Amino acid sequence: MTAQTNDHRSLDPARPPRRGRAAWTAIGRAHGRHRTFLIATCVALILAAIGDEAPGYDGPGPFIDLAFAVVAALVWWRFTPLLIVAMSAFFLYGGLAAPAFAPRLIHPGHALDFTAGWLQVLGFAAAAICAVISAVHALRTSR
Repeated sequence: MTAQTNDHRSLDPARPPRRGRAAWTAIGRAHGRHRTFLIATCVALILAAIGDEAPGYDGPGPFIDLAFAVVAALVWWRFTPLLIVAMSAFFLYGGLAAPAFAPRLIHPGHALDFTAGWLQVLGFAAAAICAVISAVHALRTSR
């Protein structure tokens, strides 16, 4: 195999699997749109963690967000991104139901709280959407 064909591997049985360390991670094994949506899911979770930590709130939220980003990047199972969807839905519901969080989204009096709140909400929403698309794409390519 030439070096050029090694760059364009896929999950297609006609093509050999990747060799080396990249083959052990979900992002390393994914290709094309699946890989793009996995990376987008991880980036959205990182942005949600930044939005959670920016105003200086205490709690394990940013660490949980980052841990799920690492799981999505490393664990190779086509339904792993659906864990991200469940976690994002849980955090979105919890945040919007909390009396201290929801007013931050509609009162832009404090720019940092307003921006960080929307960054967190949009990060979780984007992570959930990208994770669903990633799981659907992985299901289609595995057939």
